[in-house]
Amino acid sequence: MAVAFPILGLSLWATPYRRGYDVNDMSIRLPYKDQLISVSALAGAGFGFIVCTILLVEIVRDKQGKGVGEKFLSGSVMPGWVWESYRSIGVFAFGASCQQLTSDFAKYVIGRLRPHFIDVCVPYPTANSSANRLGYINDYTCAGSDPAKIAEARLSFPSSHASFSMYCAVFFIFYIQVKGKWRGSKLLRHAVQYAVLIAAWFIGLSRVQDHMHHWSDVAAGFLIGATFASLFIYVLKPKKYGLPETWEEPQVPTNTLPRAVLSSIASTR
Repeated sequence: MAVAFPILGLSLWATPYRRGYDVNDMSIRLPYKDQLISVSALAGAGFGFIVCTILLVEIVRDKQGKGVGEKFLSGSVMPGWVWESYRSIGVFAFGASCQQLTSDFAKYVIGRLRPHFIDVCVPYPTANSSANRLGYINDYTCAGSDPAKIAEARLSFPSSHASFSMYCAVFFIFYIQVKGKWRGSKLLRHAVQYAVLIAAWFIGLSRVQDHMHHWSDVAAGFLIGATFASLFIYVLKPKKYGLPETWEEPQVPTNTLPRAVLSSIASTR
């Protein structure tokens, strides 16, 4: 909640920085297009996918006897998989909120113009204004009919879609790598990890295709998402999500004698 309230406050009351524009800048003169993936669709799919993954993995681990066992909470017994799912989902949600706040804060402070800014703003420079010099327009009025689209057109950097999608992808990759183990093909696990990474990559590319972001906005979003996922995996819960020393299951030696036999051998010497 401590992170959710600032995010809500930015969207409700904050005003993005009013940046000028260069009359020769062709990168902000692209036509407006409806976005392929909406914010609500991405958020629902991302959270739903990670939550379902965590629940499935923890239930399977509990059935295999690899869980943490039952926990006592307020005098009642809680299944181990419920406790572990709660902890993991909580870490994921808090990290997602932090990366979202970081992206949104940068959007409002920088106020970079989206590629379709001219199309939705339809700017008219103020005549004889001393603020407009050498083709760079600072003093202008938007004649566009949709104030919400005009405000959104000032929130290009960085891409929140790219940030959140990459956060989910990196979190999933490390979570499955450490906790989603089975005795089947290791290649299948890596194929699933790669598919999720490609999905995040596609979401970022779609933002450029939809004229919602410049390529550098998407690149910065990817970096923010990957950084926060790595931070919450390694720093906050290093023992639980730290990368294993090897990617293979540890092999149990077959030629090791039982302790009782070793003790009897030692006593006869």
